[in-house]
Amino acid sequence: MMLWSVLLVAILGAQVTYFLIHKVHMPTVRASSASTLIFALIVGALNISFVGALQAAFFGATFVGMTDKSRLGWKRVLLASLIFGVVFVFLIPLAQGFGGGLGAAAFFSSSVVYSAGKMLRKSNY
Repeated sequence: MMLWSVLLVAILGAQVTYFLIHKVHMPTVRASSASTLIFALIVGALNISFVGALQAAFFGATFVGMTDKSRLGWKRVLLASLIFGVVFVFLIPLAQGFGGGLGAAAFFSSSVVYSAGKMLRKSNY
């Protein structure tokens, strides 16, 4: 249940942030912080045992959504957010006590998708 919820929240966080930046033309940090604040308030009112994990997953996924559209389009942001969700569930608990885990997971997931796209394009030539 938690894995699917985190994956869904990660997709939502990345896509909402990407939309606000590239379609509404909201500044990047404001798009991330505003969407995270609204999500945290809504989910905080619900009676879910892992609310903190969902809020952290949404916030971390907004880092994926901050990607410039010349690097990743919305489909690749979607894929990167799924990878972020998996990394968040399985690897972030192992990094307890270290700062920057959300940013590192977002960087890793975006880099994997960007690098895979580059390698696929090179293999077609």
